[in-house]
Amino acid sequence: MRLARVFALLLLPIAAIAGSSFPQPPLPENIEIDPVAKRIVYNGLEMRASVFRSPQPAAEIIAFYEKAWKGRVVIDALGDTTVVGHGDGDYFTSVRVAADGAGSKGEIGIVNVGSAPKHFEPGKGLPKPMGSKVFNDIAYPDDPVPARTVALRNGLSAKQNAAFFRERLAGEGWKPVADNACAQRGCVLGFERGSANLSLVVIADTGGQSQVVITVQQP
Repeated sequence: MRLARVFALLLLPIAAIAGSSFPQPPLPENIEIDPVAKRIVYNGLEMRASVFRSPQPAAEIIAFYEKAWKGRVVIDALGDTTVVGHGDGDYFTSVRVAADGAGSKGEIGIVNVGSAPKHFEPGKGLPKPMGSKVFNDIAYPDDPVPARTVALRNGLSAKQNAAFFRERLAGEGWKPVADNACAQRGCVLGFERGSANLSLVVIADTGGQSQVVITVQQP
C-alpha cells in the first residue's frame, strides 16, 4: 500500500491536500472516496490527497467540476487521464479522472501553495551521490509510522548507486536486512537502524541515468 501510494503521488502535479483548514472540494453524488494519508508534505508544501471511484463516466465527472467551479478551471488531457485544476486563494485543487469500466476512478488533491517554505532543501539529511537531482521529497509525518520518500536521479549506474549507498548508510549506522543484491537493470536494498527501516530502489533509466527512490520509516 505504501509503495502504491508513493508512486501515485510521484505522478501527481502540484496537486494534493493539507491541514484541518483546507477547503472541502465539491463531490459528485455516489462517489466513493478514501484518503491517501492523514497529512502529506509534498516538496515542502502542505497537502492532502484522496482516491475515488464513481459509477459516473469520466466525462460526467469533468462536467460536474466545470459547473461546480463556474468554468474557472484548467483542463489537460494526459493519455487516458484528464486533469481538472482550480485555484482559489492559497489553495489549488486538481482532479485526475480516468475511465473505469462504465464508471470512473481517479485522485483529488489540494495543495496549500501559501505554505511553501522559503528555503526548502529536498532530500535534506539523506546521503546523495554527487550530481544527483532530487525531484520529489514526500513526508507522511502524522501516519502511525511516520515515513518519508525521496526520489532522485543521477548519472551513476544502478550498481554504482548501490555501492555508494551501502557505504554511506553503513557509516551512518544502518545495517542491511537482506543480501541487497542487484539485478541487471536495478537494485532493491533494505536496511534497519534501531526501530527505523530504510528501503532503497534503484532503476536504470534511459540516457545513462538512474532513478533512486529512498523510503524511511521512523516509529
